[in-house]
Amino acid sequence: MNSRKFVLVAIAVVAIGLFALPSSISLFSGQHTWYNLSEGSNDVPCEKCHAEIGDEMQSDDNGAHEDLTCAMCHRTLLTNYTYGSGFGSGSTPGIEAHAAAVVQCMDCHDYNKGKPGYYPHMTDPEYSGYECFGSESPCHKTAPVTFGAGGFGLTGYADDTGEKAAHKKFVLDAENETLMEGANEACIACHTRISVNITWTKKEHLDFTASEDSEGVWTISGFAASGENVTHVNSPNEWTS
Repeated sequence: MNSRKFVLVAIAVVAIGLFALPSSISLFSGQHTWYNLSEGSNDVPCEKCHAEIGDEMQSDDNGAHEDLTCAMCHRTLLTNYTYGSGFGSGSTPGIEAHAAAVVQCMDCHDYNKGKPGYYPHMTDPEYSGYECFGSESPCHKTAPVTFGAGGFGLTGYADDTGEKAAHKKFVLDAENETLMEGANEACIACHTRISVNITWTKKEHLDFTASEDSEGVWTISGFAASGENVTHVNSPNEWTS
């Protein structure tokens, strides 16, 4: 009886091995191929996992970013990151970041470097082989280009005080929010097709005191807001519906 059990167990082990062993050793027998990271920026097809982003970026109505590659934003050396690179012997592992980095929109539309003639990424290897300006450029069809997102008092321009910017508070508060890098929450909310859900809480009344003296001179004082009106705004994602 024990010998029969042993034989059955042995048959089961062999049967499992017939299916499991080929998968286990295939990694070492040439049945897997590897992406070469040593040519240009890298040849990993980012869209294999991020297909929806690839479709959106390549849309005909995507504007200035239509022709950009994934690596142009997510593997740049603006922040001196060391990414995984190479092929086989001599490969370099990632240090600060492995395959890609989360970047700020302001890395290109820079706060303090957005001055004419300053292009913070033009010498990065990720951009080699591309024209900076002109009809053949994937980035800037015309020159000159100002990278700074002006109007918030952040570019360094003398006349960019942001004093009249209706959305300045939105940008500054987004910068202090930890959900995304920098002020990306504000940038993405306005400049991409991402859905936006907002709860607006506004005052309903403007209160003030108007008084007239004996000579007919009016004094208006005591300005205050009172009451509360709550409105919910739900904007659908225009890309995925």
